[in-house]
Amino acid sequence: MESARIVAICNDQPEPLYGSAAENLPSPSPTPLIEAHRCRPNDWHTRTIPNQVLTLFLEPGSVMHAADGSAPSAIAVPAQAVVFSLRGQPETVQWMKPAHVLGVQIDDRVLADAAQNLFEAQNFELLPSSGVHDARLSSLLNAIYVEQASGYASGRLFVDGIEQALAALLVSHHGTRKLQFQAAAGGLPASRARRLVEYIEAHLDGSLMLKDLADCAAYSPSHFSRLFRETFHIGPHRFVLNLRIERAKALLARRDHSILEVALLCGFQTQQHFARIFRQLVGVTPGEYRRNEW
Repeated sequence: MESARIVAICNDQPEPLYGSAAENLPSPSPTPLIEAHRCRPNDWHTRTIPNQVLTLFLEPGSVMHAADGSAPSAIAVPAQAVVFSLRGQPETVQWMKPAHVLGVQIDDRVLADAAQNLFEAQNFELLPSSGVHDARLSSLLNAIYVEQASGYASGRLFVDGIEQALAALLVSHHGTRKLQFQAAAGGLPASRARRLVEYIEAHLDGSLMLKDLADCAAYSPSHFSRLFRETFHIGPHRFVLNLRIERAKALLARRDHSILEVALLCGFQTQQHFARIFRQLVGVTPGEYRRNEW
């Protein structure tokens, strides 16, 4: 039986994501899918990646990339950086020079289980990135690469264990978590609670006033505050702060932005205010969090 491949959707048809034959044996487990490739310069290629894929650059690489109607941009990816795929959205890419990569596709159920175990039944969404620098993440992926090169001498149990460790790391440091809602007597209806959180997450980089949240949920501010606390067991202000800090932790771990840029992207008007709140809620400064990869 032919082994499953990491694929992208091109012209409504599944095709191998990396466009080349995998170097080594397929994974002994149905999840994760594992492939090592030597990618060559090629023409522009439009695709959509349906699943969650991590790509470890074993050697430096360079690609041109365009998505969401934006102009193409050159992306240089250093060795040992990890790319998180842009998932479910059409993108156009072109490999500019040869690169040696390891691709790992992680099952959504494994990520969901990790999110539930770590954060009490919250769903998880990985933030796409053009190059994450995280020594722990790179080490786990390198362990998979070495195991693959050995012909999976340690067996499926080893691979499954690495996938669990990857899921825990990704959920803890590299994404956003979306709450699951159930209608509660006296609280917000589940549909309004869900819509409200989506609204907050879409506006975390701006000013969120109590009236804005109440209007989104279609209640008066005073009535909304009571319903909100009955639903989330926390006040609206602290709830928004928690979401801002969760997004900040993910952005700090990605290292794509300066600390000032992270502060602004998470709705803090000054870096000083951001640092003070971050230390209160996390226990370390944003700089310490980034340096130590908590």
